[in-house]
Amino acid sequence: MSQLPAFRELQNFIGEQTARKPHRTEPKPETANQLTQRIVKHVRANGGYATRQQSTGTYRDDLKKYVPSQQRAGMPDVFCIVEGRAVLVEIKAGKDKLSAVQKQTIADLERAGAWVYIAHTFEGFQEWFTAQFLTPPF
Repeated sequence: MSQLPAFRELQNFIGEQTARKPHRTEPKPETANQLTQRIVKHVRANGGYATRQQSTGTYRDDLKKYVPSQQRAGMPDVFCIVEGRAVLVEIKAGKDKLSAVQKQTIADLERAGAWVYIAHTFEGFQEWFTAQFLTPPF
């Protein structure tokens, strides 16, 4: 009987070591895909036109291979028309940074009169969009 307390102590120790750890309390960061979808929906819900740009190329059955996209390198991820203005949104989730080509393309677009926003979070985009298009004076 003297071994029973030692066995219980060992059981408790094993239980403590193998117990489930608490789940993360903070939410997972939003992925680029989720952020893009939310921005497109937000622009559409507020009367604008928005579409995700396709830049990955297309599979051609007749050639049995992928053919590169004809889109210019560095173009932002989302194309919008809001109140007659060209608005482009580059999505940067997590630690993603603008490439040199993207920086040059954004400068070219802005020089041509387009509005470009670099979105790191939906809240940041929503605040910018509201200030630019939903807050008087327009």
